[in-house]
Amino acid sequence: MGTLERTETLAHHIGTNGRVSVKTISGILRVRGIDGEEAHLSVTYRIRATDQAAAERALETGRVLIDRGPGSLEVETPERRLSTGLVWLFGGARVSADVSVDVPWGTRVRYETMSGSIEAEALVGDQKYRTVAGDIRLWRLGGLVEAGSISGSITLDNGGDVRIRANTVSGGIRVRARRFYATALSSTSGAIAVVGALDPSGDHRAESISGSVDLTPLSGVTAELRAISGSINSNVEHRMTGGRGYWRSIVGDGAAVFRVNSTSGSLHILEARPGDSVVMAAAPASQPAPSSTASSVVTGEGIGQPAAATEAGNEEGPEPRETEESWDPDESGDAPDDAAAVDELAVLQALERGDIGVDEAAERLDRSRS
Repeated sequence: MGTLERTETLAHHIGTNGRVSVKTISGILRVRGIDGEEAHLSVTYRIRATDQAAAERALETGRVLIDRGPGSLEVETPERRLSTGLVWLFGGARVSADVSVDVPWGTRVRYETMSGSIEAEALVGDQKYRTVAGDIRLWRLGGLVEAGSISGSITLDNGGDVRIRANTVSGGIRVRARRFYATALSSTSGAIAVVGALDPSGDHRAESISGSVDLTPLSGVTAELRAISGSINSNVEHRMTGGRGYWRSIVGDGAAVFRVNSTSGSLHILEARPGDSVVMAAAPASQPAPSSTASSVVTGEGIGQPAAATEAGNEEGPEPRETEESWDPDESGDAPDDAAAVDELAVLQALERGDIGVDEAAERLDRSRS
């Protein structure tokens, strides 16, 4: 078995308030906010096959599906539209794809994957991130952020002004931002950690069955805990009231209210450490550098043509252009065993269709990986 690796790129005008959607089964999904009005898509394929010819045939069938519209870009891997993930194995060749998109920082983003991981940076438009078994890692975000995973962890670091909703079953949640205007965090058994100032006008909640909740408040807060066997512990100056399943700890002026519901978990109020405060708000990243070869970048207006020369309403443009390729006949990659991968895909898609529940899916995934 060898591995063919190929990167293809495409650019498409979506404006400053466009919409981008990416849906896959596996692989790494990345999105980054930049200045400008174009979305820059890069797809890196890795195809395991007996020879390069077989890998090329598999790639032709396994390319991602791209839908370009006025102000929108949608990317989907073929197996997402079929009833099982078995067809992602083409004639004995296995195709996987990592998807990266640079978008205007105000873009509305929706990313969905099953066993893949998600990374996002420097965005302020409405955002939704969903994965079953992968991790979600977020940096320098602002605005409304929704994130969900079953067995993966969710991390937001160096956020700006944020409204966040995050939930996971067995993974942990850790969020740090300059100011939270609304907070809704939920984990069954994973730990939850919140670092930042809580806006007094917002609704701030955390729920956990058995996991602990750590709060590092950078503003005055009234922390409330409802639990059967939990308790509140604080290493900052506070005033404690309540007991027998309901406790309140008031820090500073207590203006914001942070409510925690738990069965056996505890709430820990921690003192801020150097570096906990976010000095700068979320900001767009640098514009990607132009390619040194004109044909390496494909735009919605046509190769090498200015936007004004394109007929209005022509949103399709040319197809993605190959920019890089390598073939290693001795490289088998670090992908999991095909049989195990097929089992995992079947479990994930059964969960997506609603044939099994979250608990059963998590149990089957654990068995397939053991």
